[in-house]
Amino acid sequence: MAKIETILVPMDGSDQSFEAAEYAISLAKMMNARIIAIHAFGIPMYVPEYRGTLFLPTWYDRTRKVAEGWLEKVNVMGRRKDVDVETEVIIDVASVVDAIVTYAKKKKVDLIVMGTKGRTGLKKFLLGSVASGVVEYAHCPVLVVR
Repeated sequence: MAKIETILVPMDGSDQSFEAAEYAISLAKMMNARIIAIHAFGIPMYVPEYRGTLFLPTWYDRTRKVAEGWLEKVNVMGRRKDVDVETEVIIDVASVVDAIVTYAKKKKVDLIVMGTKGRTGLKKFLLGSVASGVVEYAHCPVLVVR
């Protein structure tokens, strides 16, 4: 069995993503691995005007801050178990699936741990659309936590 040194945990703020983070941190503790927790968000389909100015910069700032809050919670979870956690917010992606898969390959991740369904509300037969895409295209094993 290959040694697992780096575990990627894509976060979207859902309960399932935090359950996946807990699971990943427990695995990391057992395997003496490190965690990278990320949140990737795309360009909004519709950008309304906000009092005569474009809403986009405000939306990006707000979305980034919310994501940083989720990632800080994962960081705290890791510190409680003495597991190193690195975090990153990835902005302006065309595809969340592609962003996760590309990031995992670039960082030479050994395992991706993620929740089954996130915030999108889209339901598939067994997995959410993002989880399903990551399982299909990732270069490494993907553990989906229900």
